[in-house]
Amino acid sequence: MNVQPATRPATHSPEPSPPHLVDHRTTQQWLVRRRNEGATPDEICKELVASGWHADAAAHASLDSLRESDRHRWLYIAQCWGAGLAALAAGTAGHLALDRHTDPLDLALAITVLLVAAPIGVVAGAIARTVEAREPHAIWSPTRRALFGTLTAASAGVGLFRALHYTFSMLAGALGARGYHFTPSSVVQVMVTLSIATPLFWWALVEWRRSDVAMRSLQGS
Repeated sequence: MNVQPATRPATHSPEPSPPHLVDHRTTQQWLVRRRNEGATPDEICKELVASGWHADAAAHASLDSLRESDRHRWLYIAQCWGAGLAALAAGTAGHLALDRHTDPLDLALAITVLLVAAPIGVVAGAIARTVEAREPHAIWSPTRRALFGTLTAASAGVGLFRALHYTFSMLAGALGARGYHFTPSSVVQVMVTLSIATPLFWWALVEWRRSDVAMRSLQGS
């Protein structure tokens, strides 16, 4: 009787567990440990991808490693709302000051908002710079990215609307349209809008890009 030699079962290296099959508790414990060791989300994402995670799932999980203290919600709320309200109040005050029919109470209200909001935005911005230089996790704050994105869109929208409005009024007055009058202040009205909206938009865009580039770097891990 011929005896067939025993065949050795083929061995395969175990496949990495898909993200949805990984024990959630174990994953959270690992994320907490890596965060406490000082690893930033991009470093954590690379480790997860190297272990077999899908890039999108790794990016999402790496952001979950952020602590509440990494998000700096109130700091960025104060910075963005302070800057946005101050710019809006400054533009409004400028437009009202150039209008001969302005109610003094409206001008006083705009100046009051400016005087209150501007210092808040400046102080919060200075603190934010210090925090970001000291804590590498601050730039990953979802709050930071969302608020600067909102401020970018709002400054572009409000600035464009006001620029169109005052440019139209200036041209209508220059062309002799009924009810419109062309005066030197008409040109200044347009310049007020552009001088405030343009720097604010550019600053907010640059700050949003800093957070967005960091976020998008996770997808390339």
